[in-house]
Parts: sequence; structure tokens; C-alpha cells
Amino acid sequence: MPAAPDRRAADIPLDNGRMLSVRLSVNPRARRVSVRIDAVRREAVATAPNERQLKRAIKFAAERATWIAQELARLPMGTPFAPGATIPIRGVPHRLEMKLGRGAPYLEAGRLVVPTLDAALFAARVKRFLMSEARADLADRVAVHAETLNVKAPLRIAVKETRSRWGSCSDDGALAFSWRVIFAPPFVLDYLAAHEASHLREMNHSRRFWSHVRRCMPEFESGRAWLHEHGCALHAIGATH
Repeated sequence: MPAAPDRRAADIPLDNGRMLSVRLSVNPRARRVSVRIDAVRREAVATAPNERQLKRAIKFAAERATWIAQELARLPMGTPFAPGATIPIRGVPHRLEMKLGRGAPYLEAGRLVVPTLDAALFAARVKRFLMSEARADLADRVAVHAETLNVKAPLRIAVKETRSRWGSCSDDGALAFSWRVIFAPPFVLDYLAAHEASHLREMNHSRRFWSHVRRCMPEFESGRAWLHEHGCALHAIGATH
């Protein structure tokens, strides 16, 4: 069985006397201690290269307690997948509706209708549907960009929950994306598809790489800028805490 995720935490003091919980993480690939905000789990994470440096990581986080509290407060409020909630799908607001019965979810006139016999399964069915839609859209755009770049379209395109990167390309050419890009306008998803497809030509971010991205999408900067400005808000959609 895979190892359970490390859920160790430390409490650090704030100026107002309250305590702030910070999750601790050991990452052998880290070069130094650091602290970051996990927008998906809505928590701060202090990372150390090894167990011996965890105390340094806690001290490092404590010195930045005010910044951590401010960044956590800035995170958008979560919108759970619940009947009656409104979420963006491909950048367009859609109301979530539950329908008693069987069948696949479907989009209709600004609504996402989700048939189910058990209300407790509603959120999971919404997420599975959206992940499927994201995978289909990404596969379509990656295929287009691969043809533009004269490279073979990848056999594997995965969508999953990511915490820091919106997309990735492995050495064997498999692509992976955050399924949450389905919430963004189509030009944002198209930028991500062009970005990762370009890695099939250049596994770096050199000038040559960006020339491939521009060849696929001449105005790619708009997609990149949108993600930089609004990407954090996508992690709050479907949040349960």
C-alpha cells in the first residue's frame, strides 16, 4: 500500500496572540527550507530538505507568520459542488442542478444537470463530469497543436488535481494537466495545451520553446496572464473547506 501523506503540523504565533497551523513537509529534492501557500488545501506548508532541518523550516515560517496569514486571508472563498451553486464552465456561469434518477450529467442552457439516486454522490459526480470534459477539450487542442508543430500527439493525456503546476510533460512525452482549467475561458485551456505540446519539441523554456508556443497560439500571453491573475480562484471552486 502507498504511504499515507505526511500530515505533521506546527503551530506558529501571530502578532495578535493567536496561533497559526503550518503543515510540515520533507522533500529531499528541496535545496533549502521554504514556505508556500497550498491553495487547494488552503493551508501553509513549510518544507525542509531533510528531517534535521524541520526545526529551521518551522523557524523560517514563524518569521513569515504575518505574510502567511495575509496570503491565507486572500484566498477566495470556496464554492462547493452543491445543488443551486453557480460555477464557471469554460468561463461561462452554470447553475448546478440535481435530478433524481439515473443517467449521465449534461449541460443545458446555463445549467449542469446531474442525475443521481443519492444526494451524497452529487459532488463526486460533478467532479467526474468536469474532469472528463477537461480531458476531452485538452486532448482536442493538444492534437491540433501537435500537428502544427509536426510532432506525434501524445498517447497519454492525464487530468488530475495539481497543487503548483497547471501542466507537465514527462520525458516519455506523456502530458498531464490540472482538470480545473475547465473552469477558465477556452483561450486559457488552449494556452496550456499549446504550452505542453511545445514541450514535445523543447523540454525547456528557452526562446526556441516560446517560439513554438507562439506558433501554436500567436497571442499566448493572454492565456498566461489570465492564469497568473485568476488561477488561484480556480482552486476554490469545488472546495469543501
